[in-house]
Amino acid sequence: MITGSDFYHVMTAMVPLYVAMFLAYGSVKWWKIFTPDQCSGINRFVALFAVPLLSFHFISTNDPYAMNFHFIAADTLQKIIILVALAFWSNLTRRGSLDWTITLFSLSTLPNTLVMGIPLLKGMWHVTMPAIIAKSISILSDAGLGMAMFSLGLFMALQPRIIACGKSTAAFAMGVRFFVGPAVMAAASIVVGLRGTLLHIAIVQAALPQGIVPFVFAKEYNVHPDILSTGVIFGMLIALPFTLVYYILLGL
Repeated sequence: MITGSDFYHVMTAMVPLYVAMFLAYGSVKWWKIFTPDQCSGINRFVALFAVPLLSFHFISTNDPYAMNFHFIAADTLQKIIILVALAFWSNLTRRGSLDWTITLFSLSTLPNTLVMGIPLLKGMWHVTMPAIIAKSISILSDAGLGMAMFSLGLFMALQPRIIACGKSTAAFAMGVRFFVGPAVMAAASIVVGLRGTLLHIAIVQAALPQGIVPFVFAKEYNVHPDILSTGVIFGMLIALPFTLVYYILLGL
């Protein structure tokens, strides 16, 4: 049963993100603090420094050996299914082929991809990162999430309308996020043998809103940042009722 305390903890996590976004939005839309060129420079800083170091810090401190391998396998299979679906779609349109090429290039150069092996090596050899290196990374990585939301607010302020990608595209994106995603995750989980509470948790996790990091790189490489920005903003707003429905239906 979800209590008032649980709801408060969710709000405590979400509201500060929107504060950063609204401050950025107001800085451009109402107070005229930043020019479009300055906004572009801020997003570039976020894409090249703050978010990569945040990703590096998160991945490098993870311990995959302490995770549930069925859960990891289900999550990996879900992403492979979605990747194959995107590859199929990219062959249908010229624009899709261009997006696919840019996406593959982006994925191959992201720090998230380049440091995937670090947790495995650290777990095998029990290597500890020197404190001076860890603190050098954390000083910027701590700002990664807030700066990413700030960058999102700047982007939205420069758009002619709040729903930058249009209502129909936004509705489609929300449908994919909150219905297709959990359905694919459920199928992938069943295939790898995930059952019981872990299966239910996997489905609820797949119904969580779009993360902010993909928007940062979508903006940097100009791969549908309008869709990603809409997905983040409205996804976070409507995620709570959708997640609650999944939570209740699955008996968590």
